[in-house]
Amino acid sequence: MIITHIGDGLLNLWILIPLWIGVFAYGAFCLVKIRRNMKDEQLPIASVLTAVVFAFQMLNFPIAAGTSGHFLGFVLLAILISPSAAFLMITAVLTIQAFIFLDGGVLALGANIFNMTMAVLPGYFLYWVIRKRMGKTTVDGKFQDKGLLIGAFVGSYMSLISASFICGIEIGLSTLFPPPMALTIPLMVGYHALIAIGEAMITTFVVAFFHKWAPEYIPDIREVPVWS
Repeated sequence: MIITHIGDGLLNLWILIPLWIGVFAYGAFCLVKIRRNMKDEQLPIASVLTAVVFAFQMLNFPIAAGTSGHFLGFVLLAILISPSAAFLMITAVLTIQAFIFLDGGVLALGANIFNMTMAVLPGYFLYWVIRKRMGKTTVDGKFQDKGLLIGAFVGSYMSLISASFICGIEIGLSTLFPPPMALTIPLMVGYHALIAIGEAMITTFVVAFFHKWAPEYIPDIREVPVWS
C-alpha cells in the first residue's frame, strides 16, 4: 500500500540509511542557520504555525488504490519563517506523529522527513525565484511584491509534485515493494497532482491573510537569501 507517510517494512535499509544520513547532515546545517538568523520575535508565530501544520497533517483522507493524502505545509512555513526553520518544524511534527500516533514508521522516519522537507525544497526555490523576479521597485521608491501569491501557489503546488516523485522512486527501487518505478512514480505523482491543488490553495490563502493583516510576518524577499 502506498501512503503519504512511509511505514516500516516498505523500504530496504540500503535506501533508508542514505536518507537518514542526508537528514542528519541537512539538519545540522539548518540548526546553524537558525542560530544565526532566527529572531526572538519569530518564535511565537513559529510555534503557532507548527501546531497548525501538525493539526492539518493529522487529517488524512483516503484516495484511490490505497493511497491517502494530507496537508504538507513546508512551503508555507518556509515563506513565513525560513526553509531552515521549516525543516526543523516539520521534523518535529513527523517525529511526534511517528512515535506517539504511529503515523509512519520509526525506521522510515528518515525517509518521511527527507520526502516532506528536503524533497520539497524545489518548490520553495521556485517560489523564491518567482517572487524575486516579479517584484519591482516603483519610481516613488515603493516595492511592489507582485510575485508573492503567485509564487506561494506555484511553489506549494510543485512541492508536493517533487515530494511524490521522489517517494515514487524510493518505493519503486525497494525490493520489498513488488511494483516497479514505472508504476509507483505515475501513481504517486498522479494522485498528488490533485492533492497539490488543495495544498496550493491553503498556502496561498494563509499567505494572503498574513500579507493583508500581518505583513510584518512575511520577510522582505529583497533581504531573503535562497539558502535561509
